[in-house]
Amino acid sequence: MPFPVILPPHALLPIIASSLLAVTGLSVAQTSEAAARNAEKVSALEARMPLGPRSARDVGLRAMWRYGVDLAQIRSLFMSGDAAFLVNTNNEVTMINMETGRRRWKSFGGGGSDLIVDIVLVKEAEKVVVVRSNSILTLSSRTGLPTLLGTTQSSVQPLEWISDTKGSMYGRAYIYGGLAGEVVWQDWSLGFPTNVHRIGRKVQAQPAVFGSSVVASSRTGELVAMAADDGLLHWQKYLLGPMAGSPASGTMNESATGDASTVTRILYVASRDQHLRAYNLADGKLRWSKLFEQPLASGPVLVDRRVIQQVPGTGLVCMEGLPPDAPEGKVVWTSSDVRGRVIGSTGDLLLTWDDDTTTLQTVSKATGSVDASSAASNVTHMLMQDDSLLLLGGQGELVCYQPTLSD
Repeated sequence: MPFPVILPPHALLPIIASSLLAVTGLSVAQTSEAAARNAEKVSALEARMPLGPRSARDVGLRAMWRYGVDLAQIRSLFMSGDAAFLVNTNNEVTMINMETGRRRWKSFGGGGSDLIVDIVLVKEAEKVVVVRSNSILTLSSRTGLPTLLGTTQSSVQPLEWISDTKGSMYGRAYIYGGLAGEVVWQDWSLGFPTNVHRIGRKVQAQPAVFGSSVVASSRTGELVAMAADDGLLHWQKYLLGPMAGSPASGTMNESATGDASTVTRILYVASRDQHLRAYNLADGKLRWSKLFEQPLASGPVLVDRRVIQQVPGTGLVCMEGLPPDAPEGKVVWTSSDVRGRVIGSTGDLLLTWDDDTTTLQTVSKATGSVDASSAASNVTHMLMQDDSLLLLGGQGELVCYQPTLSD
C-alpha cells in the first residue's frame, strides 16, 4: 500500500500562488466580460427608451417601468389617479396600472369619428369616464366594459354643450369648457348638466378647481372665479389677452408672526398680454402684477411660496409669492439658461421640460443655476402627475420615471 506524499509548507507556496493567480485571472476576465455585457445593455436601453438609464440618472430620475407600444398607432395619452390611458388610432383605450406598468384592459372608447378629449378615473365609483367632444362613455375600471348609469340606463350620455377642453372633477360634477365659451357642470353619474356659465366666445384652457372655487378664462381675456358646487360667479376680470397655460394657487400667510387669521389663498395667472398677476382668490383683489418683455406662453408654478414662470426671450424667472409693498412683484432670480417650464421637483432641484427640444433640466430652487440636462429621444407625449413623469417615445416605449431623491 503506497504512502501519501507530504510536502513541506515551503514547497506548497508556489502551487498556492499559481492557483490564486489562475483564479484571479479568471475572475477579472469574468468581471470584464460582465461589465462589457452590461455596458452593451445600457447602450441599447439608451437608444430604445425615450430617456435611457444614464440620461435619467443625470437629472435625478429612474425608470420605474416600461410598456412597449407602436408609436404610429398612438393618438393620445392621459393620466388620472393611479392609471395611465393610451388611445390608439382606432379609439381603443388601454388602461395601464401606474404602479406596475401592467395593462389592466383594452376596450372600445369611441367610433372612428369621435374625438376623445379626456379620460378620468373615478376610483371610488370604480368607473372610467371617457369624454368625447359630444358625449361621455362610462366604463368599468375593473373590466373596461360599458356600465349603465343614470335614469337613461345607458353607458353613453350626450353632452348639450360640445366639450373643447379637458375637465376637472368636483364631487359628481365633471367641469369642462365648451366650444362656444361655456363652463359646464356635467353630472356624469346621472347623465345631465347641473350648471352652465358662459364666459366668452371660447374657453381658453381646462377649468381649474382650487378648494371650493373654479377658475376659468376665455380666449378673449375674461377671467372668472366661480363656486365649484353651484357655479355662482364670485368675480370677473378682463385681461388684455388670453390666459397662458393653467393658473396656479396656494395659501400665503401675510403675517410675519405666522398668525393663522392672515392666511390668504392667492391665484397666479400668466397671460399673453405679457403680465404675470397675483389675485386674492376669494374676492379677485389684485395683489401684484409683473410686466415682461414678451407674451407668456405657459402657466406659472408655485413652489415653496415662490412663483416660477418661463418667460420667452428671458428664461426662467422666480418671484416671491406674496411680497409686502411690491405692486410690481419681486424677482428672486432669473436663469437665462433655462428655456423649459417647471413640471416638478426632485429634492432641492426644479425639474423643467422644453417642448421644442424635448430636454429635461434640473435647476436649483435657491439660485436658478442649471444642475444637469438630458435630451429625450423621439418624444411624442409627455405628462407629469405628482412624482410620476410619463414619456412616450424612443423606439416605441411608454416609460414611467420617478425622482431618485425625496423632497
